[in-house]
Amino acid sequence: MPQVVTLGDINIDLIAFLPRYPAPGGDGLVERMEVHSGGSAANTAIVLARFGVDVGIIGRVGRDPFARQALARLSEAGVDLSCIQRDDSITGLVFIAVTPNGERTMFSSRGANSRLDVARLDEGYIAQADVFHLSGYALLAEPQRRAAWRALEVAHQAGVAISLDVGVEAAKVIEEVKALLPLVNLIFLNQAAAEHLTNSNGEKAVRALLGHGVETVALKLGERGCLVGNAGEIFPVPTFAVEVRDTTGAGDSFDAGFILGRLWGLGLRESAILANALGALAASTAGAGDSLPGPERVQALLQRSMADPLWQDWRGEMGRVLRHLSRDGR
Repeated sequence: MPQVVTLGDINIDLIAFLPRYPAPGGDGLVERMEVHSGGSAANTAIVLARFGVDVGIIGRVGRDPFARQALARLSEAGVDLSCIQRDDSITGLVFIAVTPNGERTMFSSRGANSRLDVARLDEGYIAQADVFHLSGYALLAEPQRRAAWRALEVAHQAGVAISLDVGVEAAKVIEEVKALLPLVNLIFLNQAAAEHLTNSNGEKAVRALLGHGVETVALKLGERGCLVGNAGEIFPVPTFAVEVRDTTGAGDSFDAGFILGRLWGLGLRESAILANALGALAASTAGAGDSLPGPERVQALLQRSMADPLWQDWRGEMGRVLRHLSRDGR
């Protein structure tokens, strides 16, 4: 049975690389198009599997070629698919426009994802895990919302550690998210989502979320790294120098890094370094899903960064992460 269970969307991403974003009513000429597997929960599961974690995903897809492609990518990575549901609606599709600075704009059709059936949840599958990771997109629509809530309750009652990636759209469902925060051990969110939930930013936002009962907050700040806090400390972690090509999946890879740190028994600072490294490497690659980084690329980035003056005060933590990568990574 999986060590980590994720719940959330499984998609196919259609990625268009644009020289510039067109004005309303204009034409956007695409330099190239790529097709990748995607979905927040799926992306995190794939990265975890690449590091040797036994991971499974709970989600719903159609019976179409998109489903075959998405599930094939998950299976190839080693993700357990025994809790996948199917129906006759279309598998989730996301059109992603990426501009030369690597920033992406997403247009999502959630399809079968939002039809996840609570009656078909395998509660024992969730209860035996060490970590249950929920993508906040699962809170946007019924019946997937009911399934997400039930899965959270099962995980909490069984003493399973719970991580939540809120996402900007989910953060707009403010009362819904606030109601589940006391169940959450580790929350991931970006600045926009934090502002929706707390009406504040930076350290004030982290403190506000801790005040709602969350044990650990990881606030993603993009090119400025992240801000991490628990009851004992709040501290910033710098970003890694990479050439940004496409930020799709970077936040999901960040989540995987933090979860890995927890599974490996690393401290908060080491987990944040691993998360930042995985997020940066994802942003340096086109697409998510099957394009996301594995252990070798993380090792190379950390070894290269040991000589960077920016990381001078973090070399001890980076050395500990490298030792775990050598021992536990594939």
